[in-house]
Amino acid sequence: MKRYVQTIKPQIPPQAASIFYNKSQYTPSFLHATVDQTHPVGQKKTFVSHKHDFYHIVLYTSGYGEYSIEGRFHPAQPGTCVLIGPGQYHDFVSRWKQSVYSEITFAYESMRQSLRLPFDQLLSLHTGYDISLESHVTLSMDQMYNLQSLLAKSITHLNSTQIYSQYLAHYDLATIFNFLVEIAVSSDQTPFSQSRFERAKSYIEEHYFDQITMDELAKIAAVSKGYFFREFKKQFGAPPLAYQQSIRIEAAKTLLKTTTLRCNEIAYRIGFNDVYFFHRIFKKRIGQTPNEYRKQQTLK
Repeated sequence: MKRYVQTIKPQIPPQAASIFYNKSQYTPSFLHATVDQTHPVGQKKTFVSHKHDFYHIVLYTSGYGEYSIEGRFHPAQPGTCVLIGPGQYHDFVSRWKQSVYSEITFAYESMRQSLRLPFDQLLSLHTGYDISLESHVTLSMDQMYNLQSLLAKSITHLNSTQIYSQYLAHYDLATIFNFLVEIAVSSDQTPFSQSRFERAKSYIEEHYFDQITMDELAKIAAVSKGYFFREFKKQFGAPPLAYQQSIRIEAAKTLLKTTTLRCNEIAYRIGFNDVYFFHRIFKKRIGQTPNEYRKQQTLK
């Protein structure tokens, strides 16, 4: 069995897994973690449901039992992964049969307070996308061993006194988050499972510098050209080719700020074959010519 319990907080915590929420920065604080811990066994009356401001990731790896979330009992078996956020009532005492689990418990803290968002919202802040994930998911055996390995690796780093070990532990947590996000994606519970119009939008974003036609986009969405045009504008606030044009202009702004490329070179790179048309569209959208915009950015 491997185990970690926090005794001393690092004076300068690493920022590898930090997040920002409501204008505050929150950094992980690891409280305890274990691999291959045997759960205590008891009857239902021995369950003591409780809540706190911490996050739990609990992975059952052997045996069978029960745990409770918000007063409801759930079966635990190898591959059961339980995600608990602040304010959720829970208890992990195994009922009747012994079970073995691995876990990590951590808080997200700012200078003044702890973060109290649900687990899936924490993952949403981590990724920048809306993540929907249940409090308990069932992993395959390969996924179970992979997550257990990640938990064991984090404990090794948390217990180490070597330089950079705390940074590596924070990086491990970010890797665990990535693992959970992949689970959410594969289970089709998030917007990563794109709609036909989102697929077309992604295609525009990936090929903004190409000459894209409405026929191509409608084919990707598998709808008629007229319906695609109306629905795309309704969902994303701009017609498809206008959306492409806005992405091109954003790319132009980046290149004007960060390179010394001439305006005609930038125009061709982002997909404009006519440099004069590029100048006209840029000024219409930004209110300045490309050269005026570049000079303004240089003065900042």
